[in-house]
Amino acid sequence: MLNNLHVFCQGESHKDSDKPCQDYCFSMVDDQMALAIVCDGHGGDRYFRSNPGSQFATEVITQVVSDFVRTTDPKLFKDAPYTEMGVTGSSDKKLKLADLRLRQMFSSIITLWNERIDRHAHENPLTEWELQNVPQKYLDEFRSNLDKPSQISAFNKQYGCTLMAYVQTKHYWLAFHLGDGKCVSFHTPVNLHGNAQVWNEPIPWDDRCFLNKTTSICDSDAINEFRYCYQGDGNFPTAIFLGSDGIDDTYGDMENIANFYVEIMKIIVKDGLNAAIQQLTDDLPIISRIGSKDDCAVAAIYNPERLKSDIGSFVTFQLEYMDAQARTQEERIRHLQEKRQSLQRSIATDSANIKKSEIELGYAEKDLARAADRLEILSGKIDVIAKEHTALTGKSLESLPDYSETIESARGAISPVAAEEADNVDCTTSNDVTPSSDDSQQDS
Repeated sequence: MLNNLHVFCQGESHKDSDKPCQDYCFSMVDDQMALAIVCDGHGGDRYFRSNPGSQFATEVITQVVSDFVRTTDPKLFKDAPYTEMGVTGSSDKKLKLADLRLRQMFSSIITLWNERIDRHAHENPLTEWELQNVPQKYLDEFRSNLDKPSQISAFNKQYGCTLMAYVQTKHYWLAFHLGDGKCVSFHTPVNLHGNAQVWNEPIPWDDRCFLNKTTSICDSDAINEFRYCYQGDGNFPTAIFLGSDGIDDTYGDMENIANFYVEIMKIIVKDGLNAAIQQLTDDLPIISRIGSKDDCAVAAIYNPERLKSDIGSFVTFQLEYMDAQARTQEERIRHLQEKRQSLQRSIATDSANIKKSEIELGYAEKDLARAADRLEILSGKIDVIAKEHTALTGKSLESLPDYSETIESARGAISPVAAEEADNVDCTTSNDVTPSSDDSQQDS
């Protein structure tokens, strides 16, 4: 039996501007399927009703996917290997039957969403908050659409959002995405692309989703902007996480994001699902405050039994990831030590440039102090993760990396003044934030 979780929160910047949370997510498991959804309303002034827009998208996806699973013969995906499809373009002539059925499902999502927002727009006049906070040109655009026939009105801009979903049945799984945010799956011993790596980004990325621009369900060509993947050969992810762009804007690279989700899985295995949900509920506002400042949403589907058996591999990934960062800091320390020695020689031999060399030496020593602090933090994390591995698996790890000599050597080369000044600079990275336009590119 699969299990699920979902948590979302208002972003720090939205609290400051009294803007509602525009992220919405949902997850469920029943006898037919497991489903996780994350929808993210656009933050630009034009999309001032994207908070109900993202909620309606979630509700419509739940309805349409349920109908799809109930009415689709599982043989459609029988024996299908992992198959991915990026942006399809305007022609579907070369698509397989499974692809055509999925496009029909996407078309239904778009149609029903537009019906929902049209009804909501006509039944809900502009609010006092909207009248006071939305630029007049967008209010005028909204009012002008109220007078048009529903088939040519365009409320979708005001309600625009991205969407992402994962579906798993007994026979197959599939995932689809329109816009930004990230979907991360976890596997062992190899991922979907056959690599010995526990995490994977299963849905192809769309390079048009960049910085604050994203594709959207409100685009005129949204049907051709869906990306998706599926598999029906009996191989399923151990866990899959969907996160809005408030998460990946905080953590940056994919390994950081994967590390964040492994933290959640460790809590599930150690303390149970409710503890993980509570931890996420407590931590997402903190992540927003010290990271992206955006709304944050996370939804997940996982196999509890496989998670217990695979958690050791996922924690090993964390150890290797932290060790790679530690080695980078170790190399930086070596480089700074060499630079310090070179500057000291310049001070002793080049009287004409002594002042410049002294200034550069001060900066180098402060950088060296910060690198030593960072390496010490990473070394401590490696020790903690190794202990967690033992607690979760009952197996001790051997030959852990020891960076104490490098740290001691670096500290011995730093003047007291440089060390004190470096102490006032935060040496952490986004990885430390962990749980205890045009028509086709909307403002995300």
